[in-house]
Amino acid sequence: MTDALVVGYGNDLRSDDGAGRWVADRIEALELPGVAVRSMSQLTPELALEMAGREVVVFVDADVDVAELTVRQVEADPAGGKTMTHHGDPATLLAMVPAVGEPPARAHLISIPATDLDMGLEMSAATGAAAEEALERVVAPVNAPFSWPNNSLSISVGVMAP
Repeated sequence: MTDALVVGYGNDLRSDDGAGRWVADRIEALELPGVAVRSMSQLTPELALEMAGREVVVFVDADVDVAELTVRQVEADPAGGKTMTHHGDPATLLAMVPAVGEPPARAHLISIPATDLDMGLEMSAATGAAAEEALERVVAPVNAPFSWPNNSLSISVGVMAP
């Protein structure tokens, strides 16, 4: 099992909404040691199996509610903020992991600002730039000696410093 799982998700047919998948696809192409990658349209309960036993899980998604790239630590929501049937959110998904294995030591959500959710295959310039920054923040620490410190997502994944 690898130490890290990067999950990029969103609808890549809706312009900026595909930013998370764009980041995941680029990370996967790099074949980084110790890093597994999933590019998905949405988070599904089955992903809990892949999250179990990891040191860190990083979710990457486009978000219309953020103005700049943000990274925050994600905690499991045992109350199940949303009922997850076919898709859900990172906190609810994390709450499912103990049913199938050891929860990841840390989980983080990278939110990429999105403004254009119209049908299309191209990201806006601002979202594209933020997606590039997200990619750099995930990849840079992996290219250094592999470490994932607790409170700095610089993958070194913890809470990413701005």
